Amino acid sequence: MGSNISRDHIALEAMKCIMMTAKRRRTLWNRIVTLFFSSEEKWAQNYNYEGQAKAAYQIADAMIREREKNKEG
Repeated sequence: MGSNISRDHIALEAMKCIMMTAKRRRTLWNRIVTLFFSSEEKWAQNYNYEGQAKAAYQIADAMIREREKNKEG
């Protein structure tokens, strides 16, 4: 029986992983700046949501292509 996981669901799971690693990649300097200028608005401006969303959908597309390739062969 085949899986019926949608592209959006796969992208959501990929986005969760990307966001978890993005938190770990914050430098010491960024953490200090966040302490002194901690405003959710500034954090939202500095956070690259669009880039991460594109990356998540690229991962989802690659996973779907691989799944289709495995179904054929």
